[in-house]
Amino acid sequence: MFENGTPQPTQAVVPTKKVSESTINAVLDRINTFKNSGDLKFPKDYSPENAVRAAWLIVQETKDRNGRLALDVCSSESICNAMLKMVVWGLSPLKKQCDFIVYGNKLSCDPEYTGNIALAKRYGNLKTIKANVILEGDEFKYEINETGRRKLIKHTQNLESLGDMKIKGAYAVYELNDGTLDMEVMNMKQIQAAWNQGASKGGSPAHKNFPDQMSIKTVISRACKLLIRSSDDSVLYGDETDDIKEDSVTATAKHTIRENANKMEVSMNDEPIQEAIEVNEEIKEEVVTEENPI
Repeated sequence: MFENGTPQPTQAVVPTKKVSESTINAVLDRINTFKNSGDLKFPKDYSPENAVRAAWLIVQETKDRNGRLALDVCSSESICNAMLKMVVWGLSPLKKQCDFIVYGNKLSCDPEYTGNIALAKRYGNLKTIKANVILEGDEFKYEINETGRRKLIKHTQNLESLGDMKIKGAYAVYELNDGTLDMEVMNMKQIQAAWNQGASKGGSPAHKNFPDQMSIKTVISRACKLLIRSSDDSVLYGDETDDIKEDSVTATAKHTIRENANKMEVSMNDEPIQEAIEVNEEIKEEVVTEENPI
C-alpha cells in the first residue's frame, strides 16, 4: 500500500485460533478431577491423558472439505466435546479407533470399525470376529437355528470372482467369550443403504476403489453394534466395590453419576470445564470415515 507516494509495510493476516493448548490442559484437568474423585471410571488398559494428547496433535492437522483447519472453523465447545466423547468411549485416535470429522462449524468424534471392535471386546463380551465379502459366483449358504442365531454352512470363492469384484453382500462371524457363535449378514442393498448415511454416501475414493474392504468394515460395525449397546459398565468397576458398604447419600450420588456417566457438557471460557456433553450418540450402521483402505 502507498500513502503520499511512500510505500507502507503490510502486515500478514494470521488466522485466529479458537482453541489453544491451554484449553486442552483444562480438559485434562477436568478429566483428572473426575478420575481422582471416582466420578468417571476408565478401563485399566486405557490412558485418557495419552489419548487427549494424541487427539490434540491430530486435531491440529484436521481440515474440512474446503481445506480449512478445524481449529479455525470449529467452535471450541465442539472440539473439546469431541475429545471428551473419545475419552468416555475409551478409544485411541493413534490406533485409528476413532476419527475427528468437521461438520460445518462443529468437530465430531466418530468411532471407526476398529473402535467398534475394541468397544465390543471391552464391554460386549466379544472374543473374535472375522468378516468376508460374498461375490457373484460364490457358493454361500447359512442357516438360522432354533435360538435365532445364524450359522455359516458353506462359502466357497475362486480367483476369477475376486478379480471381477461384483459384490453381492458381506457377512461377519463372531464368537463370544462364553463360546457362543453367531453371524451378521448384509446384502449389497443393505450395505449401500448404510453407506448413504455417511457424508460421502459411498462415493469416496476408498468406497470406489476398495468396495470389498469397505463392505467388510460396514458388516463388522453392524455386528458389534448390538453387543456394545446391550452391554453394561461392570468391566469398569471390577470387584473393588463388592465389600464396600455405602451410606444412603454416597449410594445415591454414585447412582446419579452412573446414570449420567454418558453426558458431558463443556464451557470454553477460562473457567474449568463443566460436567458433561451428550455422548450416547447413535452408533451408526456404518462407521466408515477414513479415506484410506485397510
